[in-house]
Amino acid sequence: MFYKLNKEYLTEVLKEKKISRSKLAQMLTDNGYEISLDGIAYWYRSENNQPENYENVIKIAQVLNVPIEKLAPINDNIKTNIIPLLKKDNQIEFKYYPDISASAGYGVLAQDINYTSICVDGSFLKEILDIPIKKSYDIIKINGDSMEPLLTHGDFVVIDRSKNTLGTISSADIVIFRQGEDLYCKKIKKEAFCDFIYLVSENKDYKEVKISDFAQCEIIGVVVSKMTVETFKNFIEFVR
Repeated sequence: MFYKLNKEYLTEVLKEKKISRSKLAQMLTDNGYEISLDGIAYWYRSENNQPENYENVIKIAQVLNVPIEKLAPINDNIKTNIIPLLKKDNQIEFKYYPDISASAGYGVLAQDINYTSICVDGSFLKEILDIPIKKSYDIIKINGDSMEPLLTHGDFVVIDRSKNTLGTISSADIVIFRQGEDLYCKKIKKEAFCDFIYLVSENKDYKEVKISDFAQCEIIGVVVSKMTVETFKNFIEFVR
């Protein structure tokens, strides 16, 4: 194989972090690498025993938060050929719209709006943003105070554009909603068997807005995470 699991290092990490082999098996299973205690014990029964799939070795490194190059060093001659291929499938592209405004018709004329592609490893979504790994995320900036204190003027929000129908959203979800040429970030309030919804602000100075005519309306997506200006700057630095 082109890599070798450093079992001595793995043992040291588990001891330092006070993680048993049984606990490691559970952690890996919870993160998509199904393995039993016997499976981990198998690695230690022979010098040549180790995970056969290098992607699973990467998963171990991610779960334990240790450098992959220390956990399972690989041949330098093929490192540049193997790693990029493994990461490619796990790359998530965000579309960030730096100049978005309500009048721009975001979600309607998206092909005519300038955006910046930001690619990150899928683990960043789970570990930093605490959101599922998907490939349908956009980022825009919040203007106004209608959603304070939950969302503050200047915050950046991550939008899941796969949730863009009444059937895919739940009451109390925060959505980006287009009405005509106006764009809103509001909490949805809906009831079963009703043909209308309410757009609700967190700021009590704003009244609920009832929507019953959906001809000129569109749900762009659900807000799944937010970032302050400083967090967003760090986010940009992280992916450079």
